[in-house]
This record gives sequence, structure tokens and C-alpha cells, in this order.
Amino acid sequence: MNDNQLLSRKLVILGRQIRHKRNLFVGQIGLTSEQADALRFFADYPHSTITDFKSHQQITHQTARLIVKRLVERKLLRLDANPDDGRAKLVSFTAAGVAKRQQMDAHLKTTGQVLFGGFTMAEQQQLLAMLKRVDENLERD
Repeated sequence: MNDNQLLSRKLVILGRQIRHKRNLFVGQIGLTSEQADALRFFADYPHSTITDFKSHQQITHQTARLIVKRLVERKLLRLDANPDDGRAKLVSFTAAGVAKRQQMDAHLKTTGQVLFGGFTMAEQQQLLAMLKRVDENLERD
């Protein structure tokens, strides 16, 4: 196995481990991974629509709509009228949704501390820069 293959394999394994830990956590707080992704998206991109979420996640509109519908039913998200487009609704958080998002944020912070324990800020910045380059390479391919 050459160095590129070894690095690729290590990245895949790390990704699986991180995803597994995340999925265990979101299950413990009563969410599916897709619902957690939706909450994260709408936290990162306030005043977005279901269509925005669909495009970002690269899923069908029907799937995105169903994920949001379930979160609305659970009273974590709400749909508000969009003043710019009467057909689309803006997705926003309820108080319960904000609390759930804060749980996720706390877990993300703890996970980051575990992942990067012993790393200097400079090392973290170097890793981030390298991962951005890897991402750009994947986007070009």
C-alpha cells in the first residue's frame, strides 16, 4: 500500500469512527442522523428554505420535506411565511429546537476537544488548511 492509499484509508476510517460516535449521540437525544443534519443546516443557515436544505444535502425535495415535517411535528422547527416567495416557507427554530441544537453544539465541542487534544492551534490550522485542499481536490474530480 503506497502513502496515498494509506492516507485515504486512514481518512475513511476516521470518518467512520466520528460518524459512528455522532450517530450514537444523536440517537441518545432522540434524533436520526438526518434530523441532526437538518438542525445543523438550519442553525448554520438561518432563514433558509426546505429547497436550500435539499440542495445543500444533495437529497430529493421529498426527502428534505419529510425530514423537516417530522422536526416540525416534534416541535423543534417551525415553518414561517417567506415575504419574498409566497410558495416557499422559511424554516426556523422553536425554543425546544434551540435547546436540542445547544445539546448538539455541546457534544460537537466535546468531540473537538477529544479529537484535537494535544494539538497546538497552529497544528489545528495546518490540518484545516490541508483538509480544505483535500476537499477542493475532490470537488474538482
